[in-house]
Amino acid sequence: MAPSDARDTTVQRGHIKESVRNALWARTAGRCIICNRRLLGDQRTYMHSVLLAELAHNIGATGGDRSPRGKDTQNVDDTEAEENLLLLCHDCHKIIDNPNHIGFFPPEKLRQIKESFERRVEMVTNNGGLTRTAALRVGCLVRGSLAMASQREIAETLLAANYLGLVETQRSGDFTCRINGSAGGLGFWDAAQQSINDTIAQVRQAVESGDVEHISVFAIAPVPLLIYLGWHLDDKTPTRLFQKHRDQFIGWRWNGQGDPVEFNVIASEQDASSEDVALVCALTSEVDRGALPPTVDGTPIIEVRPAGVSPGPNLFSHEQSLANFAKQWRAALAMAEARFPNARRWHLIASAPVTASIEAGRALMRDIHPPVMVYERTDATYKMVLITNN
Repeated sequence: MAPSDARDTTVQRGHIKESVRNALWARTAGRCIICNRRLLGDQRTYMHSVLLAELAHNIGATGGDRSPRGKDTQNVDDTEAEENLLLLCHDCHKIIDNPNHIGFFPPEKLRQIKESFERRVEMVTNNGGLTRTAALRVGCLVRGSLAMASQREIAETLLAANYLGLVETQRSGDFTCRINGSAGGLGFWDAAQQSINDTIAQVRQAVESGDVEHISVFAIAPVPLLIYLGWHLDDKTPTRLFQKHRDQFIGWRWNGQGDPVEFNVIASEQDASSEDVALVCALTSEVDRGALPPTVDGTPIIEVRPAGVSPGPNLFSHEQSLANFAKQWRAALAMAEARFPNARRWHLIASAPVTASIEAGRALMRDIHPPVMVYERTDATYKMVLITNN
């Protein structure tokens, strides 16, 4: 064969297409396929300016001894094709191309690493969608300043819980109820209930129109108003309650630390024909029986309290504790119905955290349970401040 007739089988280094680069980034989620290092840099770094990532060749870009795994080029038509390229960090690129390490990373091994990593990314992203939710914020004045979850706190909490907060509009994403005035002020309780009514009406409108299918609640308010809020929340719409924790590093997130708390239902043995029944929640502190008003004193009492531990402000650090309380609270209401069928009024006195107070209200059933008088603790006694099921 004449020299001019000989075919040049040397694989020349070509140009990697932009579509190939994009595909490699997408299939690997911007991470090194060997060590899983994040290659995107900080959040302001764009792909074309990234210095942390390198495109490495499995089969060498050129033939010959000086090209890593270059002796295998006879089986590759295009070394710049996506299947022959690896997205790596600088350190891993150096390792696999080092002459002392090439024997540990033959082409088939690198191909397996690449395919395995890309399959794992596909599995995670295929099932990792966030649940869309709308935030319902309720805040009130505490020592003269508005206490309310910030939009940033809500966004961080929702993302940590795998939720996607909807856009910040009352129509489809951010429902805000600001309760003004102080609990001892003239007309406070009526005005606060009206504020809650107005906000819940917006929520219902969004739910009925299909804009909202899930609600996340972040509330700070006096216990009676939280019960009232819960009474208005519809059980038909999936709802998740978030608890504000004293630890600033936890914020509104459920940390899941420690063992969940169990709860007991304790009922007094009194006249089954009584027309009044007291429902007591002793969760964050004991309910002072000596401070009960005359309308409640001497009536049958059904109490829900923690089992094996004393009431305390940090009782609800675990979300399962809330679920356990909700179960026993509904059992307490069922007990009140069964044992006192002649009751015309229920009197609800609660020392409870935010989420338990809302959950207590959610369990009250319209047209089934009697009117519920809800009490607030004052300096000397408990005072009835609002009524549900009226």
